[in-house]
Amino acid sequence: MKTKFKLRKGSKTNTILLDFRHGASIRVRFSTQINISKGHEKFWDDKKQRIKKPSSIINDTEINKKLNDIELDIESKVVDLIGQKKLSQKNCKHEIKKILGLEDEEESENQLPKKVLDYMDWYLKYYTINNSPTTKKPLGKGTLKSYKNMRSYFNRYLRSRKIKDFVFEDMNEEFYNDFIKFGNQKHYSRNYIGSMIQKLKTIIGSAYDNDVHENREFQKRYFSKFSEEVNHPYLTVEELDKIFNLKLNLEIERNVRDAFLIACYTGMRVQDLFLFLKEPKLISEGKRDYIHMKQQKTGNEVYIPINEKIKRIIKRRNGEFPPKIDPSVISKYIKSISKKAKINDEYTLIKTIGGSVKKITEPKYKFISSHTARRSFCTNAYNAGVAPHKIMAISGHKTEKVFYNYIKASAKFKARQIAEHSFFN
Repeated sequence: MKTKFKLRKGSKTNTILLDFRHGASIRVRFSTQINISKGHEKFWDDKKQRIKKPSSIINDTEINKKLNDIELDIESKVVDLIGQKKLSQKNCKHEIKKILGLEDEEESENQLPKKVLDYMDWYLKYYTINNSPTTKKPLGKGTLKSYKNMRSYFNRYLRSRKIKDFVFEDMNEEFYNDFIKFGNQKHYSRNYIGSMIQKLKTIIGSAYDNDVHENREFQKRYFSKFSEEVNHPYLTVEELDKIFNLKLNLEIERNVRDAFLIACYTGMRVQDLFLFLKEPKLISEGKRDYIHMKQQKTGNEVYIPINEKIKRIIKRRNGEFPPKIDPSVISKYIKSISKKAKINDEYTLIKTIGGSVKKITEPKYKFISSHTARRSFCTNAYNAGVAPHKIMAISGHKTEKVFYNYIKASAKFKARQIAEHSFFN
């Protein structure tokens, strides 16, 4: 067993926290209700987990004695629980609360919703304003939308199974398998169902950390998020030229085409593209112009060089960028624009839908969407011989594994790229 004390720094005062662990299954965390004035945190010894001696804290001796007593009392009580064969997370929590004098806080501590749907609502509302424990910032627009989609999926699942008052303790392997079965019955893709599980695990983990439940099933290996690599198409340099040179009569089509091409030549995510076009700015460095922006998803600051095609887009628009366009509008029009550009070679998309592998063969333009732009940038840059780490500096991919899953170069082309390395000479 291990009892630790940590100092949580606040804007006005610093609080000493208790973190007790026993084995892999028991962890209890509470505030000791012992505070240290702002400015006195320099007297806290992180290694010894006590106040340093000497210090300017008047009651430092009493505080250290209190921490020693708490540690001894907890260890003694846990030994008693082991002897009585009553050791559990719940019993440890109860006894530690008594030692800390927190018996009267039972009701306030349990105010977070116990029902899963209600907790999801609290989570979405709370982390829209407050920093998420995962990203250390409030949920962004795209992330918020994906969690709302998951809540809707989960709600549809409960209604289909005629389940009411579903709580976290109800989650087990039977639920997990039935949750997947529901997605297959609705003919959802494997990646979509896996994404729903990933976000559900985040919600369950949040509720666990907030002591809403003690169900650890979500940490077991079977309760896993899964995915598959789908051969989504990208647009080649030649196909992008066809779209670039296309004569379009409608203004909305011209706006969509130009916004889409800018994403194809810069690798911007669709939400970053939307925000950039809202207030487009270029900076000059030497003889080149760059887009300077902070990526919404990663928070990374990037400089993206402007190529000749983007310069020509700006020139033919009388020195202006296209207006901001919602990604859904781009996806709606880019298919018909690609069709007009005669990007109609047959393409076979292979992915798992409803639990079965499907091969869908259609003219290529039918598979083009706003997300095709970023995929096209990464793949075309890779095909042109740009080093992956340099592409990633612009695209924002965090690992080469994710990057290589993202680009759509053929296996033969990847082999040719590798063959150029001096190792094979």
